[in-house]
Amino acid sequence: MDFVRVEVERRRMTAGRWVPRLIMGMLGLALLLLSVILIVTIIGILPGLGLGVISVFLLFGAFVGGERLECPQCGFKNNFVMYGKHNVTCRKCRQNIAIDWKKPRP
Repeated sequence: MDFVRVEVERRRMTAGRWVPRLIMGMLGLALLLLSVILIVTIIGILPGLGLGVISVFLLFGAFVGGERLECPQCGFKNNFVMYGKHNVTCRKCRQNIAIDWKKPRP
């Protein structure tokens, strides 16, 4: 299967994008601290581990960004590519897609 080239515009970080990520990151850090405190106690080991896993997912969602793109072959719109990657595979048709990043508009 050959590569298909797609241009994806990297969106600017506006207040509507960084405020929820900041809140999610702060919540993830607070839950991580709470899970460490729970793990130190003998009774709270299992709840602390579960809370730690949830906080890691929140931190990952807060600090890893990306864009959605549409597959040019099948039209599937829910493909996600993280910033910095240069290729992705369509989740529906398994087409290899090469990413050309465009700078955001001023």
